[in-house]
Amino acid sequence: MNGRQSGFTLLEVMVAILLMAVVSLIAWRGLDSVTRADTHLQASTEQTEALLRVLNQLERDVALRASVELSEPVKPGGDDAPSTAPPALTVRSTEGQGFRLDVIRVAATQEGELQRVRWWLKGDTLYRAQGQARSRYPLPAPGAGVAVLSEVSDAGLRFWDQEKGWRKLSGNRQENPAGIEISLSRRTPQGVEKYRQVLGPLE
Repeated sequence: MNGRQSGFTLLEVMVAILLMAVVSLIAWRGLDSVTRADTHLQASTEQTEALLRVLNQLERDVALRASVELSEPVKPGGDDAPSTAPPALTVRSTEGQGFRLDVIRVAATQEGELQRVRWWLKGDTLYRAQGQARSRYPLPAPGAGVAVLSEVSDAGLRFWDQEKGWRKLSGNRQENPAGIEISLSRRTPQGVEKYRQVLGPLE
């Protein structure tokens, strides 16, 4: 007796292969979408962490500004009469866009010593520099700057006026303002993002 042989026809095999190809394509696109989302999330997280580190350091520098004076500085020219100690916090606008912030703060590692710290924007990069700590004036100038934040498209600073409220620097220099507001605009893959940091009241 001749037994019947069972199996798949060529058409059935081709349909199965087509279905597998469609399923594989869908799975690949889903995996690619998840991978892209994860990469995007990691990049966004790194950018946020970098910004938070900068803002926290800036807030710490201002919070540790000198509240007590060191040995009184001596006037230039050999006069032993003491002169006025430099302000602990000075803000000024720079040419073009941006600002410069100078702080005399308590040294983090040397107890009883102070150091100069400077923040400024150059191009699209925010820099921070600090000088060596000393126990008497004059304090060494800040050293070479370290880039702490890139892709900054714009930066501005306002100070608090007790009578007129928040005011822009507009080329002015302010010493020991009652409060400062720093705004940053930064280019990211998601577009331009804006941030605002208020430090004050500074008493």
